[in-house]
Amino acid sequence: MKQFAIKTLPSLMVVTTLAACGSAEKKTEIVNKEEKPAVAASAGSFKLRPMREVQLENGLRILFITDNTLPRVSMTMLVKVGARQDPQGKEGLNNLAAQLLEQGTQSKNATVVADELGQLGTEINIEPSNDFTVIAMDALVNSSDKLLSLYSDIVMNPAFMDAEVARAKAQTIAQQQKKVDNPSAYANDAFDEFLFKGHPYANDVTGTPASVKKITKQDIIRHYLNNYRPNNAQLAVVGRFDKAFEAKVGEAFKKWSGKPIRDFTTPELKPIEGLEVKVLSKPGLQQAQIRIGEFGIRRNDPDFLKLRLANVALGGEFGSRLNQHVRDDLGLTYSIYSYFDARADRGAFAINTFTKNETIGKTLDESLKVFTDFVEKGLTEAEFKASKEQMLGQFPRAIETADRLAYNILILNYYGVPLSYLQDFNKNVAAMTLADVNQTIQKHLDAKKLRVLVYADEKKVGDQLKEYKPVVEKVK
Repeated sequence: MKQFAIKTLPSLMVVTTLAACGSAEKKTEIVNKEEKPAVAASAGSFKLRPMREVQLENGLRILFITDNTLPRVSMTMLVKVGARQDPQGKEGLNNLAAQLLEQGTQSKNATVVADELGQLGTEINIEPSNDFTVIAMDALVNSSDKLLSLYSDIVMNPAFMDAEVARAKAQTIAQQQKKVDNPSAYANDAFDEFLFKGHPYANDVTGTPASVKKITKQDIIRHYLNNYRPNNAQLAVVGRFDKAFEAKVGEAFKKWSGKPIRDFTTPELKPIEGLEVKVLSKPGLQQAQIRIGEFGIRRNDPDFLKLRLANVALGGEFGSRLNQHVRDDLGLTYSIYSYFDARADRGAFAINTFTKNETIGKTLDESLKVFTDFVEKGLTEAEFKASKEQMLGQFPRAIETADRLAYNILILNYYGVPLSYLQDFNKNVAAMTLADVNQTIQKHLDAKKLRVLVYADEKKVGDQLKEYKPVVEKVK
């Protein structure tokens, strides 16, 4: 499962109004309150929607963003725990814990929770990823109290009942076993394993059938108690609400007890020595999946924007260089694209495509030629201008709603990226030069040190990859 990839689109935006009016505020519970003023619109800066941030005594930070455009309220929480904290041999632990949150609380079983979600006309979205876990839910404004009650209960009081744990494990294993029938998804997971070998990013967020079987209810409870704490989370409340509702939110979550969060470390990534090619062979595959990549950047890397722009030109949109040459000019595939997956640790830079078995060699050759030329020569002036215009044009749309803005602020906060990333997005993109971008490409990418994974039927591929001296493994 990927996250926060720099495929093309930015993710954030503008707007105006602050709502929120007076009413009794639980000042004894709120140890820090900060009004975030609107940013002056000047020299290409965005004026962000007004927001208010408070921090409860238990450490929970709450961001309030009023949006009166629709009669609804949403609550989105980012918990700073992901698959990279899973213990070795029990990969998938965080995914299971997260998925079980909505399967019953201390006072409601899974059926009652489902019924109450149905009465609210909503559902809860839980997204565990490599770095963090997001829990989101919304409702109409006339149900905001019920929303708060159910949402806070789900987050703070999960039951992890035996039957639900067993059912969740069985479902997860069944889904994992089906992946082999989806060549693209299987190749994505296999590529992560090949690229990040030895690092937690090599693992699927859901784990493996073997690792999930080893996870016990006690593992899940311990993981929850150690990581799902208010001082390890941020909450965004967005929509039509008043000060009284803000106070209710603080009152509900003040019951959640904080706890020191253990530090953890991840191993160093194993260097890529050259062009390392692996063929995963599965008899009967009608098409060949190709993944080409190397290590990308951390999300807080100052070159994030420049690489994002570079990727637009390489393979981040329909008119990109890879798409033009490999798809349109040579007709070797229906789809080819590239992305940077920026994370807490270095994510992946990758090129993804597929082709017929009989054209696997030519597709890989041509994709590598395009990438090598891109690294060695950089963008042309025309590509640079077009990519810059595309980024500037897409940016407002990506954060046009208060929910999108809140979601992205939570993520930026997690990665330690200042809000000026949003406020000065236009100004910073406009200030880039072609030389800046091309130097950044050469700084971060190396066309001679790549890991390539091919998922195909080796017998149908024949000798097309012989010159790459691939390691061949059979898929069981």
